[in-house]
This record gives sequence, C-alpha cells and structure tokens, in this order.
Amino acid sequence: MSAAFLIALLASMLTAIVIVATQRIHGHLTLDGHAGVQKLHAAPTPRVDGLALLAGFVIGGINLPEAQKWVWWLSCLAVCPAFLFGLAEDVTKRVGVRTRLLATICAGLIFCLLTGYQITRVDLPGADWLLSFWLPSHLFTAVAIGGIANAINIIDGVNGLASGTSIIILSGFAVVAAQVGDLEIVGLCLVGAGALAGFFFLNFPMGRLFLGDAGAYSTGFILAAIAVALPERNPEVSPLIGLLALSYPVTETMVSIHRRLSREGTNPGQADRLHLHSLVYRSRAKRLAQILGMPQLRNSLTGLMLMGLPLLSSGLMVLTHDSTPATLASILCVSLVYLAIYRKVALLSRFGKLAREARRSLHATAR
Repeated sequence: MSAAFLIALLASMLTAIVIVATQRIHGHLTLDGHAGVQKLHAAPTPRVDGLALLAGFVIGGINLPEAQKWVWWLSCLAVCPAFLFGLAEDVTKRVGVRTRLLATICAGLIFCLLTGYQITRVDLPGADWLLSFWLPSHLFTAVAIGGIANAINIIDGVNGLASGTSIIILSGFAVVAAQVGDLEIVGLCLVGAGALAGFFFLNFPMGRLFLGDAGAYSTGFILAAIAVALPERNPEVSPLIGLLALSYPVTETMVSIHRRLSREGTNPGQADRLHLHSLVYRSRAKRLAQILGMPQLRNSLTGLMLMGLPLLSSGLMVLTHDSTPATLASILCVSLVYLAIYRKVALLSRFGKLAREARRSLHATAR
C-alpha cells in the first residue's frame, strides 16, 4: 500500500506540473481570475487540479492489492457526477451552485446503490429507527455526502487549507481503519492522501495551482464516502466519527448558512468575505507575515494557522472512535473551539476596520 501512496503522489504531482507548465495553451479556459469577493490571490492561476487528483487517484488505486480494490473501484464510478459538474464549472464558470449541489448528492446516492453502504445508525434514539428504512437511509446518506463535498469547497480559499485539511483527515481515518483491521479502507485513504500530496507541492506555499470545484468536490466526496463506509464495515466504530473528523468544514458551512440567512439581502448560496480563513487572512496572518518580513506568505500562513482545527478533530477521532458519547463530546469541543476562534478573529477584524476608517477620517480632516 505504501507503493500505491507513492505512485498516487507522483502521478498527481507530474500531472499538476504539466498543467502549470502548459497554462499558456489552456489558460483561456482554466485560469481563475483574481477579481471576486472571495479571491485572495494576486494573479490568474489554473484551477483544474481536479485532473491531477484524478490521475493520482486512478493510477495509485490500480496499484493497490487486488483484494483491496473493491471500494476504490466503486468510489471511482460514483464520484463521476461531482467531478464532471465541478470540472464544467472550472472551465465554463457557468454551472450554478444548485446544479453542483445536486450533482454531489447524486454522486452520494450512486455510492450508496453501488456499495450498499449507507448511514443506518447514529446511536441516537428515534433517529436509528428512521434510518432502518431503505428510503430515509439512502436519502440522508446522499445529502450528507453532497453536503460534505460542498463543505470542502467552502474552505478551499487559501493555499494548502483544503488539501492540507483533507490529508490530515484521511490520515486519521487510516489510523482508525488500521486499528480495526480494515486494510481496504486504509488503502483508499493512502491513495487519496497521495493524490492530494502531489497537488500540495504545487499549491503550498505559493499557490501555482488551485483545486478548483472538480478537485474540491471529489476530495469531499472521498472523505464523506470513507466516513460512511468505515463504521458500516466495522460496527465497533462509532457512526459519528466522520462528523467529528470533518467538524471543521461542517461547522464552517453551518456558520456560513446561518450568517447569510440572518443578514438582510443575502442567501445561503451567496459568496462573502466572512469565512474564518478570510478573517484570519485579513488579521492574524497579515500581522504574522509583516513580523516575519515576508508579506508574500500571508496566504499560505492563513492555511497553516487553521490546520490546527483538523489536527484537533482527527486526533480526537483516533482516541474516541469506539465510543459514541466520547465522540459527541469531541464534536462539541471542536465546534466550541471553532466558534471561539471565529468570534475573536471577527472582533479583531471589525476593530481593525473601525481603526482604519478613523485614520482616514483624521487624514481627511487634517487636509
């Protein structure tokens, strides 16, 4: 399996290098412009690393032992709607948010039907009874997988954050799978981590290539599929470990939806500059980059500073994977840590904005 990881890494990295080297040829289709409310990069950059991830995941997976390929093969088939609609958005910039959300939910439903894995329990009274029925179980699983895929896309805003977060989570899943002896899931995690690591070298710290929607949706799909399959294949594992492992992007998504619903004139699908990584970029990362004398690293420092959240959630998952009460407590812990950080950074950003406005007012008065 270590060979599959290295092959996935090399295939992804080489494909990513080719994409960057040939951007003059395909750039009119693949470059991500720097104009936009959520854009933090300074120059147009290719956003089609989904192609490099695909190459790494497929070529790496082919080199898995034959006995460990079943879930990998079916995952390759199921991810197609998420990947294709994401790639269409990367190239045309005309695929709507709802269409892409439906595509990822469709990918989740295909995964359920092909593998037979769906969420049948959450160890909560009443909910387990409802999930014992075929239709609610499949619909809930498909929506959950689609939601996770979109959550990874939401945190994909600064260099290394989405890919680094996903590598950390996949590593946590691999440790849990190894502890319960599920080598097939270990192999799937390693191939996914290898494909992401190949991209990471081109994206961090300087951001020469972006995941794009195809890359983010496909990564989120694989994470969600593992979160569903691991406890279904191993009943001793809490069914909530996936929610714990992914608590950072899930909490980010929930906070974003609440923020946009509560603000007049906005809707849940509308972009804004109030994600945690956007706030950190404008406050703590900016200050740290100035202290270090390297303002060009402000973007990557933002991603590095926020990787503590997936490290916390994945570490807690490894420790509590066999106990649902402990897993629930850990989910609450990570969510509270996120909210505390968000509140503090949001206040700093607000005070910083007020200070800048006051300085401009003073300058105008002096003139």
